[in-house]
Amino acid sequence: MLKYLAGLFKGLLKRQPANQVPTISWKDILKEESVPRPQSKRRTMLLPSNRVLLWKTEDPLKEKDKKKQSQTGLNMMFKFTYDDIPYIVKTQKAFELPLSVALSKACAEYIYPVNSKIIFQISVLMKKKVFKDKADTSENGISIKLDSQSEIDDTASISTLADNLEIETLLINEAEFRIVRNGIPISSVTLALTPIANQYCMPTIVFNKKKSVQSHWFVKTEKQKESSEKIAPTKKDVDSLYLSFSNEERREYSLEGYSFKHKGEYFSPDPTDSGRLVAVVVDTGVDNPVYAAISSRPINEPLEDVITDDQVKWCRVNKLNKDKDVVRIMCYNILADLYLNLNLEQNELFFNYCPKANQRVFYRTPIFLKQMKDFIDSKVSIFFLQEVDLRRHENYIDPFLKTLNYSSEISKKGGQISEGVAVVFDQTRYRTIYSDSFLLADLVEKEEVNSDIRRILESSAESETRFKTRPTIIQIVMLEDVETGVILVCGNTHLHHNPKDEHIKVLQALTCVRKLMKMFNEKKESEPERKCRLIFGGDFNSTPDGAVFQMMSNRFLPNDHKVWECDEKIDAEDILIEKKMSCLTGTPEYTNYTASSQKEGFVGCLDYIWGIDVESIRICPSPDHKKVIKYTALPSRISPSDHLPIICDIKL
Repeated sequence: MLKYLAGLFKGLLKRQPANQVPTISWKDILKEESVPRPQSKRRTMLLPSNRVLLWKTEDPLKEKDKKKQSQTGLNMMFKFTYDDIPYIVKTQKAFELPLSVALSKACAEYIYPVNSKIIFQISVLMKKKVFKDKADTSENGISIKLDSQSEIDDTASISTLADNLEIETLLINEAEFRIVRNGIPISSVTLALTPIANQYCMPTIVFNKKKSVQSHWFVKTEKQKESSEKIAPTKKDVDSLYLSFSNEERREYSLEGYSFKHKGEYFSPDPTDSGRLVAVVVDTGVDNPVYAAISSRPINEPLEDVITDDQVKWCRVNKLNKDKDVVRIMCYNILADLYLNLNLEQNELFFNYCPKANQRVFYRTPIFLKQMKDFIDSKVSIFFLQEVDLRRHENYIDPFLKTLNYSSEISKKGGQISEGVAVVFDQTRYRTIYSDSFLLADLVEKEEVNSDIRRILESSAESETRFKTRPTIIQIVMLEDVETGVILVCGNTHLHHNPKDEHIKVLQALTCVRKLMKMFNEKKESEPERKCRLIFGGDFNSTPDGAVFQMMSNRFLPNDHKVWECDEKIDAEDILIEKKMSCLTGTPEYTNYTASSQKEGFVGCLDYIWGIDVESIRICPSPDHKKVIKYTALPSRISPSDHLPIICDIKL
């Protein structure tokens, strides 16, 4: 029967390269008399040889594209070859089913005890009732049986295969297959980022469980003809992946029509490969499936320049000496994808001067990763980032930073907001001794030191509601220099954005400073022998002539300041903070530039890094204004954010 089946498959798949592995679903086997040729696809999977993968589905999961839940049970998947044709077989069986009838229940296989061992007999053409001798296992179907070393009770359930670790192998058509339990660390691999020459590309990996991976990068031999304005490829553009091992033992792969380029977590395409598709092969080890995916777009031509290239050059020219008390720090609002509604028409977009293609997170992320790599190579040790999308951080930023020996502490904003702030640091120089974040509304409500803020807010129901409903947080991360023992108490925030609510920003900044100062003082008191310094970075959404800057730099804001005119019902009070702060990054003309001829925008300085007991010894200049307005405003083809980073060297 297998000879007949193999001949049938050969006829159906004759136009398909031999190294393409068709997947045989058990439901397809039951319902169809033949297996159709797999359609072209942008992702594929390669199973290890002589392995049976077993894993449990214990909690029903609702499928996104189907309004029903997946079943619980034991999953089995393996690859076998017959007459030089490889096949993948996969199935799922309910845990409680007896082992002796598990496969027959769903697919009407014939199962026979032979020498006290269990044999699963798969009848692919069951509907035609081709079996005459039901006990014959030499010609009919695929036989799966326990090896002679395994002893198992006849009443055992299918879950025994997963739970009984003494069962190490199965015999499939008399060939020994080693059982690999929970051997599916990855759910899927895609290449969603737009590959851009000289920028950085990474795969999007959805993990079932975290595991180290090795990525192998390929570039298609032929160039694509594809418009850069396409959101996604059309059906005519869809390419297929034909993946095989060129040497399984050495973990070497072959992709038909593709040339191997690089092995590593990320890939920087060469300009000579512009116009070609990128493919990645992700390997998690000899016992696990290997995944491959093709990029949605071909490699873009290299950018003529990136907005921050001059700042990188400044950092490289102004080399840090060996003084361990000097630290290079940076603050950067990286523009969350959350706030870009790209479903609108171009002229209705907030950044209507910037083409949609250049606003998409999949275009901006490779440029941002290159920026981070360049600044890290230029000895920036600590970054304060705002508007960090949680998914973007998980899929790209955090894995990328780890390859550079940098660590990221991210804190989510309050409520359902899926972005936050992150402190990124050189983990060869610092280690985290504390990391937490606090919702400002909670701090005002619960901490006695903020009783004056409560009184001010209670005088106006509108302002009180506005303050309490903001998702704004203060992130506090304490870093210890692993060599000198110096402790840096780092604060990071992103204040409310509305220019009509400057008084709300003042109260938010005051809440942040008080919490930060409290923890700073407690740390100094608990370890008086240690040098302790405070650094506070963020997007304060307030210009240097505003009340926030005045309060933080002067320690004091009077009750008759014009900022309280934002709400005429407010009963203002004098505000005093414990200690004034030094603005370490100065006040450039602007750090946010969204002005355009089509739409009213903003130009001004909103981002700062403040410090206590630290001295700013150098401030990096802003990018050339001509570069900022080259494409009207920010963001742009060469700038992944509407903000510019601010950088300084400080002496502790």
